[in-house]
Amino acid sequence: MEDGFVDQYSANTDAGIGTVHSCRYSKQKKPVQNNDFLSCSTCINNGPIKVYGIFSGFNGGDYTAKFVMNRLVYELFQENPISPNLLPFQVCEEFRRKFENTAERYLLSSADALNERLLKLEDQSEGGKNAVSRINQKIRQGTTALVVMIINQDLYVLNCGSSLALAMNSENEVIQLNTNLHNNDNPNEIQRIKSLGIDPDTVLSPTRAIGDLKRTHLFEETEAFKNAKGPPVISTPDVQYFRIDPSWRHIVLLSDGVVQNLKEVEVENIATEVSVRLIEDHTLTKVNAPAELYETVDSAFSTMESTNTTMFEPCSIPYVDAVGFHSGRNYDKMRKFILMSKAPK
Repeated sequence: MEDGFVDQYSANTDAGIGTVHSCRYSKQKKPVQNNDFLSCSTCINNGPIKVYGIFSGFNGGDYTAKFVMNRLVYELFQENPISPNLLPFQVCEEFRRKFENTAERYLLSSADALNERLLKLEDQSEGGKNAVSRINQKIRQGTTALVVMIINQDLYVLNCGSSLALAMNSENEVIQLNTNLHNNDNPNEIQRIKSLGIDPDTVLSPTRAIGDLKRTHLFEETEAFKNAKGPPVISTPDVQYFRIDPSWRHIVLLSDGVVQNLKEVEVENIATEVSVRLIEDHTLTKVNAPAELYETVDSAFSTMESTNTTMFEPCSIPYVDAVGFHSGRNYDKMRKFILMSKAPK
């Protein structure tokens, strides 16, 4: 694995990241620790170029998230590096190409495991079956990616998955920067999947990712996909360009897990929720509430403030508040417990 490329660059001092360990409760009300939704994040300052990224591993994809993060940084800054002198459309093309190179590199890194699996499939012994099961677990690992790159006053958003990038201005208005989330609620993704001869209901989110080789390269082994014209999950990203508005104060990246869990607690408008929470003062809140209230509360929230101090106000202290939502069926109960926990002893 290409490792350490991220460490070669200085971190953005004006960026903050907060995380919460993901944890759901079983039917017996016992906590079950899952992999963190937010597997990797990076905030890099490299001269005129600043990069912010969230790489959310799934199916145990911590390794995949780290691989993609490091390899993409290598592609951006060391392998024919992105030049600040490129025109915006050229930057978009290069950004997309370098991400696709990263996906190809990850596939190449999995070649030995895929070849071993092919051989072990012919071995019907207990040992052979166990080996195939072990390899299947590895190749199911995947990661989504949401990367924001700022070059002077130009901002580029690359998205592969269903994470969410927002900008908040001085009027506390929130602008959604990536409008095409890759999940099974997206009409564009539904149409793409239908065109392959696949029932969209059989394709779980995310519908775009790096890794997840069972659905990207071995999809014909799955009964629902055996007659498909192509893979239901692809690694093709969207890249969008913006000219930074002088009124923008914050850039906020929400991982796939946060977006999903805000939906599960019935937050109707995520952009409005982010705006309210950025206006208020937040700190990590621990609440001893009944387990049933937490069955759908599980998040890794990340805030990344701008590093352009000539245009933006300095960042505030990073915060994490896994239960500070403002709507949904559990809101009143959760608010009660929050207030109880803050009451004087």
